[in-house]
Amino acid sequence: MNRICILLACWLSCAVEAATPSALVNQLAEHPSPYLAMHQQDAVHWQLWNRETLRKARELNRPILVSIGYFSCHWCHVMQRESYQDPQLARLLNEAFIPVKIDRELEPALDAHLIEFVELTRGQAGWPLNVFLTPEGYPFLGVVYLPRDRFHALLTELRQRWDTDAAQLQTLAQQAIQEWRQVRGAESRQASSALSFAQQFNAQAQRMQDELAGGFGQQSKFPMVPQLRALLWLRSHREQTDFDEFLRLTLDRMADQGLHDLLGGGFFRYVTDPGWQVPHYEKMLYDNAQLALLYFEAAEQFRSTRYRDIALSTLDFMVREMRAGDGYFISSFSAVDDKGREGFYYLWDEEALEALLDAPELQAVNLVWFDAGVAETEYGKLPRVQMSRVDAAAKLKWTPERLDNVLSSARGKLLAARAQRTLPADNKGLAAWNGLALSALAAGYAVKPGSGYAGPAAQLVSWLTKRLWDGKRLARALDGDARLAEGSLEDYALVAQGLWDWEKQQAQSERAAVVEAMLRTGWDRFFIEGRWLQSDAPLIPMLEGRIALEDGPLPSASAVIAQLTSRHASLKKDKGLQDQLGAHLAQVNAHLGGSAFWYASYMPLLGESQSLR
Repeated sequence: MNRICILLACWLSCAVEAATPSALVNQLAEHPSPYLAMHQQDAVHWQLWNRETLRKARELNRPILVSIGYFSCHWCHVMQRESYQDPQLARLLNEAFIPVKIDRELEPALDAHLIEFVELTRGQAGWPLNVFLTPEGYPFLGVVYLPRDRFHALLTELRQRWDTDAAQLQTLAQQAIQEWRQVRGAESRQASSALSFAQQFNAQAQRMQDELAGGFGQQSKFPMVPQLRALLWLRSHREQTDFDEFLRLTLDRMADQGLHDLLGGGFFRYVTDPGWQVPHYEKMLYDNAQLALLYFEAAEQFRSTRYRDIALSTLDFMVREMRAGDGYFISSFSAVDDKGREGFYYLWDEEALEALLDAPELQAVNLVWFDAGVAETEYGKLPRVQMSRVDAAAKLKWTPERLDNVLSSARGKLLAARAQRTLPADNKGLAAWNGLALSALAAGYAVKPGSGYAGPAAQLVSWLTKRLWDGKRLARALDGDARLAEGSLEDYALVAQGLWDWEKQQAQSERAAVVEAMLRTGWDRFFIEGRWLQSDAPLIPMLEGRIALEDGPLPSASAVIAQLTSRHASLKKDKGLQDQLGAHLAQVNAHLGGSAFWYASYMPLLGESQSLR
């Protein structure tokens, strides 16, 4: 009898295992996230990230593939086409794993957690990010983009390893997270330095700067706005001019070369080379908002009308092309067009230029914007500043005014032709990114009050405070009136900052109470036992918080909350909160100075009273 029961139980178990793959279906149909919706026709049975999916993984004892990307990511599109739409590879994923597809913009805390794991184990990370977790949620292997055959081979090997020794993989994963915690804990044991936070930041920036091409690092170049703004802050508040040449070089290269869309305005996310020439063509709201702020500040510091014009044109691009009907700003434009061609929307070949422009226009643009050499890609060349306006006018023997008129005419024709092309957009409205957009609108309004920024700013304030904020909690994004995702720490921080910046431009401070409530919520929910969490409701085991959050593509959320807490009139009267803030800043100063470059947003808090000499 017992033998029969055992055999029956085994048969039932196998029957459930056999039936389950057909029961798993792709759950992404008509998802409000454009990134997730674009995977609805994949052969992979993508699951949503929720408790039910985790329960399913534990019941079936299968590893989880968490695949993270975003709509405007070029290599995310490539991996979808090569791997996730391939029937053979999809069958392997569906039978042996629980595949989960995640929009990184809706799950920033999980994304940061797994990015850190892959950086720690592989040295670098990015998107598409593919991380394998045990059914209990412990990561044990992570990779970024892999060609189809290599990815298939990896899945085959993992399936075999899991079938033969799942227990060992689970043990190793749990040991790995303990070692990871020890690495994290080392940050709080760093020896303090006799050098001030500002001195350490300066030394690290000096080592990181590219003196020949501008920017930081010697490979791909990202704007790294928090670090550049910290240098401008030191220049303004401490009269530090050591980096003036570097700052001007960086600002000019970013504006003149491949990072900047000279025709339509706005900036791309990054360039793939150290000389700022070749971009990946996605345009992100958070980059453009921060770069507008950077160029407004640089314009004031260097008394440069050119930097002011770049800031205004970037803000105008945002208002013109990224503003949705509800008054919020969309997240991004894709790097690829509707036919999957990266950069095609922005590139021009000789045939197209000759067809669109008359002889003087063609002569001018080939001299000022286009390298006379061969096309960079099969789709053509990207406009860049090849020659100054003064030198070009002299070479053409034209007046500068005639050159400006000819270039303006050519720009109009090229933009009209470009408007006939199709550039897919991610139309999500994200709280944190729109907070940055509001800060940029406030800066633009301060510089040019009659420019028409007041209307968009007022509509954005209404959307943030009446749609996303319910008086107690902040939504990260909406699907109609439903919450698509809950607010993370960066949402509370950057929305509060945006409201604060806009209120400074108004005669009355109508949103001070809302800002105060968001800041208090930030401290209450995300600051636990002296450490900051990005999310207070994770679905899987996550690492304990950090002393402070680093600057990344977005400014450090913990630094933003700390700085606003030090300035807000009501919060300045709260002794308990100010004591908590003081203890936090002492921790940052004592233990993170050795990494000050990556905590640049703390400069206004830690650089004020410390000597640079």
